[in-house]
Amino acid sequence: MSPVRRERLDLKDLVARILGVCGKNPARIATVLARGSLVSGDIRYRWPPLAASQPDLEALLEEFPDHDRRRVFDPPLCRRMTFAGPRGEFEIDRETGLQKRLFRRKSFWEEALGLIGPLSPRCRRYSYSEEADVFSVRLPPDAVRQLRRLGGLLRYSSLQSQILSLQAPEITLHVPRP
Repeated sequence: MSPVRRERLDLKDLVARILGVCGKNPARIATVLARGSLVSGDIRYRWPPLAASQPDLEALLEEFPDHDRRRVFDPPLCRRMTFAGPRGEFEIDRETGLQKRLFRRKSFWEEALGLIGPLSPRCRRYSYSEEADVFSVRLPPDAVRQLRRLGGLLRYSSLQSQILSLQAPEITLHVPRP
C-alpha cells in the first residue's frame, strides 16, 4: 500500500498535471475535470468534480506553451538524452553525463552533444509532464560508432555497457524552455 498524502493545488497546477497525461485537448481535459480524478503512474489525484466552460478552459490553456516544430535545438539547455538499448530505453541526464572518470578531461555529455548538435535534431513535441521540448535525431552509422566509443567516458559501467550495445540510431533529447 502506498501512503496517502494530501496536497492542495490551484486550478492551474491541476490542469498542468492533467496536461501531462491528456495533452492539450480541451474536451478531454473538461471530461477529466468533471470526473474529479486522475491517475498518472502510481499517483492518484482526486478533487470535487469541476464543470469548466469551453471558453474558460481555452483561456486557461492559452497560458501553457504549444508545440513549435520550428524550435531549434540548443545544446546547452539539454537536460536529458534517451537511447534505445537491447533491454529497452535508458536515459542519461545532464548531471550524470557531465561526471568524469578519474584522470579524464572530457565528459560524455559534452562530447555527445558536440557529436549530436551538428546533426540538427528536430522538435517532435512538447512534453507537459516534463515541461520540455522533445527533440529527436537519427544518427548515421558513423555517428553511432563514435557515440559507442564515447561510452568509455561515462563514470558508471552499467551506462557504458548500455551505450556500447546501443541498438537504435535515434536519440531523444529533452530541452526545457528558457
